[in-house]
Amino acid sequence: MALTDSKLRSIKAPYTGKPEVFDRDGLTIRVSKNAVIVFYFRFQWFGKPQRMKIGRYPEVKLAEAREQVIKLRRAVFDGDDPRHILKGGAEHELLGNIAQEFLTLRVDKELSKKSQALYHSTFNKYVVPNASINVERYSYTQWIAFFDRINKDSSPENAGNILSRFKTFVRWAKSRGRIKQSHLLDIPTLAVGNHQRKRERTLEWFEVAKLWREIEMSRAALSCRVCTQLLILTGARNSEIREAHLSEFDLGRSLWILPADRSKTKKAIRRALSDKVVELIKSLDLAYGHEREFLIPGQSAKKPLTSHAQNRFVQRLNDRMKLDHFVPHDFRRTIVTRLSENGVMPHVTEKMLGHELGGIMAIYNKHDWLDEQLAGYNLYWELLEKQLR
Repeated sequence: MALTDSKLRSIKAPYTGKPEVFDRDGLTIRVSKNAVIVFYFRFQWFGKPQRMKIGRYPEVKLAEAREQVIKLRRAVFDGDDPRHILKGGAEHELLGNIAQEFLTLRVDKELSKKSQALYHSTFNKYVVPNASINVERYSYTQWIAFFDRINKDSSPENAGNILSRFKTFVRWAKSRGRIKQSHLLDIPTLAVGNHQRKRERTLEWFEVAKLWREIEMSRAALSCRVCTQLLILTGARNSEIREAHLSEFDLGRSLWILPADRSKTKKAIRRALSDKVVELIKSLDLAYGHEREFLIPGQSAKKPLTSHAQNRFVQRLNDRMKLDHFVPHDFRRTIVTRLSENGVMPHVTEKMLGHELGGIMAIYNKHDWLDEQLAGYNLYWELLEKQLR
């Protein structure tokens, strides 16, 4: 039977009734022989019964205790340990506030669109449901349990990735004086998951040739076909090609200038264009006209080809060819490896990829080696063309 205020007021010392009386929704009171009444919340945590103290009556009224229980039950339902909610703490110690500040001041202002999408996805899926976690007071074992659930629900690699991003949030807060410490920073990745495996896939010449033939025979949209071919021949990043503006290309000078605001390094990248790449771009001009905004339009002329459409096309190629699985990023590794085998120097291939040179060269040497790039790109097509004969 539910508790009432009159029933609580009627409890007097010496008390001889039941030591624990249940109300509803997990709310109970424990009563001492001296008639000291304390509210508790009972709940299950990882299959084990738990009990946490809410407060002493009458400092905490019955209505207030019931209101607290609603919040605590919601926390349990969302997979959050309710014991950290009543511990209090400043707003700047809460995970949701820390992550939101990092997104606003760092991610949205300084990182690439791809990185922004990753962090916002993490925020929406993993931070928002757990925004009330106090990162200073959350225990080591609570964090372990938190990431174990992610591991179980997704994969060890994803748990490792989310741990890494959470650490980034917390280090940011610590560096700005928002918090002093957090057990989260002590957790090694292998305690809750795995490191992201680095891809090492490099296509052999016969595989590149087979892929090229498969693209040529495909009935897919011209945009998907040419986009994939340009990725193969330039070694550019997927988004650099897909989201390229037509104005970035000077076919007369065989030059592509990727602006700094679209570059991963936040610096403009100058790439030479091989004769075959110029030919492919002209085929797009014939199909889509010279007045379009984007090099490769999507379904709408005002928007570029989407990553979904491009990735779906590459997956179809994988399904048909029955080779070891490949993704567009593997084309970057492939062009550098094959050109290195044929004597193209590393500083040239690094510029072709849009990388910054290492060491002292990065500081003083700003040369693009455009002539050497052009020779390398033309050589790559010549070698591929031999495989196609």
